[in-house]
Amino acid sequence: MNREIYSNLGNSAFSVATLLYTRLRRVSGRVVDVVYLSENADYAKYVITLALETKDEDLIKHAESLKKILGLETEKQEFKSPVQILEESAEKLQASYEATEEEVYKAQVSHHYIGSLR
Repeated sequence: MNREIYSNLGNSAFSVATLLYTRLRRVSGRVVDVVYLSENADYAKYVITLALETKDEDLIKHAESLKKILGLETEKQEFKSPVQILEESAEKLQASYEATEEEVYKAQVSHHYIGSLR
């Protein structure tokens, strides 16, 4: 969805987004961009998902009305933090690489013999 769709909706989407912003800030401390929320479908889906996860009655009501106004269908998405993404990629790398016996031996030998440093 792009800007042409949102231009028709005008004040109603913006006013509901403002209500959502205010309540979300009070309940969870999250601050969102209301103008961008009323213009960008992906951001709107993300903010609606955040609002639904709070389990606050007013936020759920505002999120549902914003979904209805913007014509969005949000599926329950699990957003991962950068730390989770790094941990998952590290696990994949560790699983895909196994050191050979020779590499293990070379790593151990250099630590055992101080004379090899000279």
